[in-house]
Amino acid sequence: MNLQYSRQRITLDGKYLTMLDQFVLDFVRVLEVRTPYVIVSGYVAILFGRSRGTEDVDILIPPIDCTAFRALHTVLITGGYEFLNAEDADGLHDMLMQGMGIRAARHDQFIPNMELKFFKDDTDRQVFAERVSVDFPGGGCFISPIDIQIAYKLFLGSPKDIEDALYLWEIFKADLDHERMNTWMKRFRVRGDEYGIIV
Repeated sequence: MNLQYSRQRITLDGKYLTMLDQFVLDFVRVLEVRTPYVIVSGYVAILFGRSRGTEDVDILIPPIDCTAFRALHTVLITGGYEFLNAEDADGLHDMLMQGMGIRAARHDQFIPNMELKFFKDDTDRQVFAERVSVDFPGGGCFISPIDIQIAYKLFLGSPKDIEDALYLWEIFKADLDHERMNTWMKRFRVRGDEYGIIV
């Protein structure tokens, strides 16, 4: 797999699409009919070849009112997806407004699933504003900026999250703006020195 990087665009040539990749691509094609989005967290590392399992993919969308959400709900249901939460469209919207995530999967399947959340703070809004387009044969999607993703994973701090951060660092360290990444690490109050992430 060959990778070409710029801050707002990553191109992958020769990427093998896994079943999870195809699930994500199929879902976002339906989702973006009604709303823009940005994928965050663990799937970002998996997209670039990190070998680890995950049951869900985290995705952020801008807050929308109940009427707009009903339209989004209809598009997803019509597109072959169902929500795993035992709520109707209005109840799901209430959950999102309260800062909770809601889960959607292909009809009659539970895994994998997408966990949708509304933006909750300025960091989420900046992640969305600076989202990165990833293009590869068969499709593409929008993900969190890599530098923010690495800093955030270090902030979460679990072994799995730190391994995700290290994986992304090893792939992208020659291309990242280290000064910008250092700013994000300061914002999250994390350091990467002990893991070999030196900026």
